[in-house]
Amino acid sequence: HGGDGDEAIAKMLEEIGLFTAMGVNVGLVNPSAKQLGSCFMEQARTDRVDGLFTTVVTTRLNEALGLVYSSKESVIAALECNRGVYYSRSRAALWRKGDTSGHYQNLHRIDIDCDADALRFTVTQRGKDVKAFCHLNDLTCWGKPTGFRGLEETLAKRMKDAPVGSYTKRLFNDPVLLRNKLVEEAQELSECVSRQHGAEEMADVLYFAMVKAATLGVTLDDVAVELDKRDRKVTRRKGDSKEDRIKAADAILKK
Repeated sequence: HGGDGDEAIAKMLEEIGLFTAMGVNVGLVNPSAKQLGSCFMEQARTDRVDGLFTTVVTTRLNEALGLVYSSKESVIAALECNRGVYYSRSRAALWRKGDTSGHYQNLHRIDIDCDADALRFTVTQRGKDVKAFCHLNDLTCWGKPTGFRGLEETLAKRMKDAPVGSYTKRLFNDPVLLRNKLVEEAQELSECVSRQHGAEEMADVLYFAMVKAATLGVTLDDVAVELDKRDRKVTRRKGDSKEDRIKAADAILKK
């Protein structure tokens, strides 16, 4: 289109509005960050007197990291650098997360909610010392994570500095033991018949699987990306069991 100047952007938005009013779908080809951000924010509405938009920041697993505010300018800035950029009400200026603290974010996508009055930033939280969104050095503004993310953080700590007698550290140092435990727990899960037993064995499988993932540098966000890729696949493999892998697992279990 005609460029990134304010007049050119206004003309582009006017033309898009005319086409969409006629029921014509409009697509942007290789848009600039300003063009894309301006078109995206044209959908948004706010009743706040300051004109800002409530913004929820989440991980790729849809875990809420915190609540911030965005403006059209901050959204464009975020698209320009592919990072979490918001509007700081206390500073009355754009706020690129991590420039001071080092706890920056890789931006993956921006969504608008069903009422078009709130945004969601999907990010990967980074940090040299700790991956923290909160100023209290926690991943989230609601305290330390639990569940899968809490386990992931614990495993990362164990890799760096495990207490004496740590079973997790033993697994890190003994790949054969880790492999055997993964196979053993998967076999036990496959034979569960009750809900409670299934939950217990599933927890075991997930623990050992996440230990293995940690040794490979694989994160929960990496797994989420892979699952989303598979969800978009049009064709899939038959999914039959692999006889050679079944035999290999049987050999491990018979030791």
